[in-house]
Amino acid sequence: MMKPIIKSWNKQAEFVENASHELRTPLTIIQNKLELLLTAPQEKIANKFENIALSLAETRRLSKLTSDLLTLARADSAETQLVKQPIHVDSFVQNVCIPYKEIAESQDKHFWLNLSGDIQIAADEVRLHQLLVILLDNALKYTGDCDSIGVKTYVEDQKVVLEVSDTGIGIKEENRKQIFERFYREDKARTRESGGVGLGLSIAQWIVEQHNGTVKAIPNEPKGTTFKVKLPK
Repeated sequence: MMKPIIKSWNKQAEFVENASHELRTPLTIIQNKLELLLTAPQEKIANKFENIALSLAETRRLSKLTSDLLTLARADSAETQLVKQPIHVDSFVQNVCIPYKEIAESQDKHFWLNLSGDIQIAADEVRLHQLLVILLDNALKYTGDCDSIGVKTYVEDQKVVLEVSDTGIGIKEENRKQIFERFYREDKARTRESGGVGLGLSIAQWIVEQHNGTVKAIPNEPKGTTFKVKLPK
């Protein structure tokens, strides 16, 4: 009888420890940079631009991290209630993808859409938007020049399928099952540089599960990754 309670307690303790570790790093950087600014109060802003810019970058990262932690904490306590409404999938996807297409093209990446037509589902528009943004952010983060990123929609087994594919660095087979775990990062050095802390895909999985759907990562041929989301109509 105690096993589930102990498991839940250990999981919560691990979550707090990981969160504390992730919060400590940006706070330390911000503190150090601000203390350096105080040592030379007569200096011009232009001469201290690098310290200020880095502090701002870490502040943004800290803001996103706390927002993600709050989302997961509310998910664990079942506080967050979805507000489902009819959504036309393809027009919704097109609207979300507009800025990402522009970003991809500015980075010399090819962005494509393959939308099936008039599909409608009942979903929480805010959370569905968040899900797509997480997957598109990941695709941009792990692709390079001349790579491609694409979004595809279709119906399979009476369910709506949303795929986000890329031809980037891909995910190692042995790590594929772990990527949805909180704070898991396949390449810690790379994700640190890009501001990732390993919470995005955990939130994505929670959003999909709240819609009674499934999400999985599969290899994209010849290289890269495809995230396949299946949602009930």
